[in-house]
Amino acid sequence: MTRTPRTPPIRPWRRGLCRALGAERNELARPEDRARSRAGLLAAVATALALMLGATAAWTDFDSAEHRVAAAATRLHHLNAVLLTSTSTTTDTTDTAAPRYQATAAWTYPAGQQQSGTVGVSRQAQAGSTVGVWVADTGRLTTAPAGTADLVSDAVIVGLLAVGLLFVLIAAGLGLRLRSLDHRADTAWQRAWAELEPVWTGRAARRPGTDGPRRS
Repeated sequence: MTRTPRTPPIRPWRRGLCRALGAERNELARPEDRARSRAGLLAAVATALALMLGATAAWTDFDSAEHRVAAAATRLHHLNAVLLTSTSTTTDTTDTAAPRYQATAAWTYPAGQQQSGTVGVSRQAQAGSTVGVWVADTGRLTTAPAGTADLVSDAVIVGLLAVGLLFVLIAAGLGLRLRSLDHRADTAWQRAWAELEPVWTGRAARRPGTDGPRRS
């Protein structure tokens, strides 16, 4: 006995794509069904564009931040400062976070001008030890320029926020469109049922004025 080869089933996404493009051969498909498939296709395309825009926003933020940091770094200087006092703990050592230390230090910048201040130190140190500090052109203490990891982290956050906002807009638009199509389909179904129900149940033949069966 020869077996008839089975036709592989059509995947739902392929069926939906054919329906959205008007290439589906299905006489039972309603205009609302095709419109619903087109809405899904547009949402998928919009999602892909949202991902591209999010990546673009992240890269733009990283590139601009990198230029800002590079420009600011030209006005920053890394020096070796001498501790005038031993370090003291600035956080509770019982905390889960690693303890931080601080001490009074002195450095010379600009040339010939000695400066002093309280600096943060990541380890215990005694007076006379040297630590690295960042200063501005005036010689005042400042923070270190942002590193690449920080810039990447900020850029990723910007990209995720952009994508998240676009996803919310896409989901809201798709939801409103599907709700409108559901309402349209429900209205069409009620209108068709109002026309078909009297004939299907036989009530149309029993309406007043119609010719009923004759009695002998």
